[in-house]
Amino acid sequence: MSRYDGIDQWALRHHGRIEYAETVHHIIPTVDDETMFFRESNLIPVSRASHDEIHALYKTDKVATQEELKQIITQKEAGGI
Repeated sequence: MSRYDGIDQWALRHHGRIEYAETVHHIIPTVDDETMFFRESNLIPVSRASHDEIHALYKTDKVATQEELKQIITQKEAGGI
């Protein structure tokens, strides 16, 4: 959370809104791969509303949503937005 200043990265990048993150979303869920649970590259801070939105998107296109989340993390690591 501190790495992202407590800001919801999904709302910022996807909707252009600044919101406080309340939780961390696992891009690859634990049920799919337990080894990814603590990997920083698999974690993205989000608000409760964003977390619910992401889970809804996983039901329609999980792979594309995961790729978008990974891109957000990659951009941040590269010093992007």
